[in-house]
Amino acid sequence: MSLRFGYRLTCAAVLICAAAQFFPLEAGAQGVTRIKARLAAFDGQTMTLEPLAANAAPGTPLTVSVLPGTQYVQQQKSFFGVLKPGDYAGAAVTEGRGGWLRAQNVYLYGDGLRGSGEGRFEDGGRLLVNGVVSQVKPTSPQGLFDGTITLHYRGATLTGARNRAVCEGRAVPPAFASALACSADAAIEVLPGTPVSTLTLGDKSLLVPGATLSVALSHQPDGSQVAPGVIVEMPQSPP
Repeated sequence: MSLRFGYRLTCAAVLICAAAQFFPLEAGAQGVTRIKARLAAFDGQTMTLEPLAANAAPGTPLTVSVLPGTQYVQQQKSFFGVLKPGDYAGAAVTEGRGGWLRAQNVYLYGDGLRGSGEGRFEDGGRLLVNGVVSQVKPTSPQGLFDGTITLHYRGATLTGARNRAVCEGRAVPPAFASALACSADAAIEVLPGTPVSTLTLGDKSLLVPGATLSVALSHQPDGSQVAPGVIVEMPQSPP
């Protein structure tokens, strides 16, 4: 079944939220956590991390190994004006009464990440929406930093929530979609100052000491930790 409806959205997010969107298997896996940290050293196999903020006490380094299948993602700060119809994008959102949505963070995915985490779902206490940009409406004709974006997405099931129908859950490949699968449009309000980031696939060369990372950590039976995914923050693109 298919449903189209509009949302307007409200939010305020962090880099760790981005990790939930395109490391979907790790996001729900037992024993997996995400931290934000500074890369102190990297020998090609093992990262030495200095956790930031509330992740751990300052001065408590962690050693985390990368894997042959570790995914490296480059995150670069950007702005609302780069978004255009046809892009694959996502947002961490706050939902208000009546279903209106406002963005807390907005993510523009590169071609290598297209389709990541499609749907509308909660992760880590945040509501995420990922889909194809169908419309961009700046607040003013020259508006580069705020407006409304509409994301068309596929979900897992159509549910009744607060007296309205909502398409929710992570999408699965069409060949495996159930009869309950749905699609919808989410209209998301982006206020001035809302963080916008572009996300593109990279490789180990991004792991330069001093870089700020968001790392998905998988805890092994022997007490060691490995990283299925790493996001590396890069400088901001100019308007």
